[in-house]
Amino acid sequence: MKFFAAVLLFIILISFVSKKNIIAPKLTAPPETVQLKDSLYIDKLEVTNAMWRSFTESWLLEKEEDTATYKKMQPDSAVWYSLKFDYENYVKSYATSPTFSDYPVVGITYEQAIAFCEWRTERVNEYLEKIRDAKFRSVIYRLPTEAEWELAATGKLDIVKFPYGYERIKVATKYDTAKMFNCRYKDIDSARNTEQLLVAPSNSGTPNLYGIYNIIGNVGEMVSEKGLSKGGFYELAVENCKVKEKFSYKKPNRYLGFRCVCVVDNTSAFKKPKEVIKQTKQPKAEKKSKQKKGVKGFEQQEDSTIANPK
Repeated sequence: MKFFAAVLLFIILISFVSKKNIIAPKLTAPPETVQLKDSLYIDKLEVTNAMWRSFTESWLLEKEEDTATYKKMQPDSAVWYSLKFDYENYVKSYATSPTFSDYPVVGITYEQAIAFCEWRTERVNEYLEKIRDAKFRSVIYRLPTEAEWELAATGKLDIVKFPYGYERIKVATKYDTAKMFNCRYKDIDSARNTEQLLVAPSNSGTPNLYGIYNIIGNVGEMVSEKGLSKGGFYELAVENCKVKEKFSYKKPNRYLGFRCVCVVDNTSAFKKPKEVIKQTKQPKAEKKSKQKKGVKGFEQQEDSTIANPK
């Protein structure tokens, strides 16, 4: 099941729409998102390589012929050199091969993620401006605040009782016990003699009660405060991947991706796409952290995790 196929088709088609007041399928919510509260929605999945290429290749390179920006928006493939095995394949193919289309985009900066959010906002608002009877009038895509991300990650559960946002962290199978999240489980990985843990497709695993996939484990997710990420990552011990855990980052790495939140406006008159972008800024973070206690650094954490698996 390719969850972002609908989103990709939607974005690519609307990019070339020119006729006003077209008749189109009515949108009741932003594509492939779930509602958190009121006008706030969040992506079901981490943004994938396929979606990133729809931004860079389909739009910047093919439609806009903006080779300079296209080059600036390329993920840093060098982040894969730290893999123990098969790093050549990931360096060469991860961002470009159809094999990895449904995997989360990594190796990008905070600024590149913001640029994607702004592009996505423009494209969807161009479409909404042209269709009749849209349920919502305009949208803003951006990175979630830490509080918004935690709301999504709690999965409608009591975070004190269920610190991962799930009722359980393992699943009993016919023959053994399986992981609920794509991260390091000391008992399971030791029994399987796992030598290297790897990133998984964005649509893999079991969603939480909101219907959100891989918000715990797989790749860490940027929030609106630059340098802060949430959710743990695929080589981190599961004990450190709880909803309240936070991590710092300084540069692109193979553990870090993002997902968008979407704020819909169904009351105001249509805004020109550029006006929406101009009026929109990433929300101020709840608290600026200067390497506070409890904030682990990605570089520091990845070294200790690889060297001393828990």
